[in-house]
Amino acid sequence: MLTTTDITSTVHEQINALLKEADKPVRLLTGDEPLARIGLNSLLLARLIIQLETEFGVDPFEEDYVISDVRTVGALADAYVETLANLAAASV
Repeated sequence: MLTTTDITSTVHEQINALLKEADKPVRLLTGDEPLARIGLNSLLLARLIIQLETEFGVDPFEEDYVISDVRTVGALADAYVETLANLAAASV
């Protein structure tokens, strides 16, 4: 089972991979940074969500979360942490 640290690290890695691909600055991310401020426009955010769904096998925005309410790196990671935890609890 993935830990919170594993999930958060993967989210950060995927964000930086997209930023690098888009020729935007790559940096050490913190949870309170707004997604827009680090350079994620709506197209990059959509691509990120697709990549994270492929990585984790879940899309928290399908039912549990509204993407427009997720404004920071930490909130995005938390959406995946909580969705994966809920799935794990439901399968017990």
